[in-house]
Amino acid sequence: MMRVGIIGLGTIGRAHAASYLKIDEAQIVAVADLRADELCADPSLDRLLPPGREAIAWYQDYRKLLASEELDCVDICLPTYLHAEAAIAALESGLPTLCEKPMALRLEDCDAMIEAAAQAGKPLMVAQCLRFWNEYELIRTSTGADGYGKLLSMQLWRGSATPSTQSWMRDASLSGGAILDLHIHDVDYIQYALGLPQRVYAQGGCSVSPKRGYDYVLASLDYGQGLQVSATAHWADVNLPFAYRAHVRYEQAYLQMDSSQEPLLRIYRQEGEPEAPQLVGDDAYTNEIRYFCEVARSGHEPERCTPLAARNAVGLVMAEIASIERGLPVEVSEFVRS
Repeated sequence: MMRVGIIGLGTIGRAHAASYLKIDEAQIVAVADLRADELCADPSLDRLLPPGREAIAWYQDYRKLLASEELDCVDICLPTYLHAEAAIAALESGLPTLCEKPMALRLEDCDAMIEAAAQAGKPLMVAQCLRFWNEYELIRTSTGADGYGKLLSMQLWRGSATPSTQSWMRDASLSGGAILDLHIHDVDYIQYALGLPQRVYAQGGCSVSPKRGYDYVLASLDYGQGLQVSATAHWADVNLPFAYRAHVRYEQAYLQMDSSQEPLLRIYRQEGEPEAPQLVGDDAYTNEIRYFCEVARSGHEPERCTPLAARNAVGLVMAEIASIERGLPVEVSEFVRS
């Protein structure tokens, strides 16, 4: 049985906790959160934490959790500005570590996390959940499928109302703003599907103030050879439901995904009616958590989402920010590592 410690039990921490319940070989045995006294008595957590939750050890300080508990791995679901510090502490404690995305606010912090994992000889994985999303995985693996032909275009969109329940999210110095917190999902997925682009050209701005950060962005990623690739993201101070979309065009097929539609994914071909593939399996978070448990048990670096790839996703966003500020295309080699 994998003994898991969760550090941070906010929105994403609860999503991860629900996934651990679906995995027989893992169990949450300790939680660290500044609100520990409040949370350990919260009846709404009964459905998220294992039976006999009185046996869970609760801490306000994650350092005490790391020093006191016998764990097999930790799952860090803290605000972004705390990722590097907590991940490095967990790795130095000898624990395989899952860290929520984005990896960190600065490339220097990402590099420090990678170095800490190497020094400790323990796996570090960043939770880029689109890599485990069934529909996105089908899109990724459709390249080269019979009857599709050459990939011509990939356009991704993601948006929502500006988060209002977590004040740190509205401060770019803590969250990175929409361009790093929200947009990075699609940036990382494009990297996963297509590799690193040669350069990026981005337009965007801060609709409210520089403190809020870049909350709308349109980025074109240059892969050459006539391939059109773009990603758009928005946080807007209106009552906008969260949604995501993907339009992927091949010479002989068109894949369309829209979270506001049913079915979620349609495949259009030159002849016949649109196809709606029936995908089976768990949700992305559970797929992700199960994969991390396998990584933690093996002690090997995660091949499906390496720390370097997570670091380079942050680097691609930094290249986009540089492009917005310079008003020019930017070579990604300035910000990514190979």
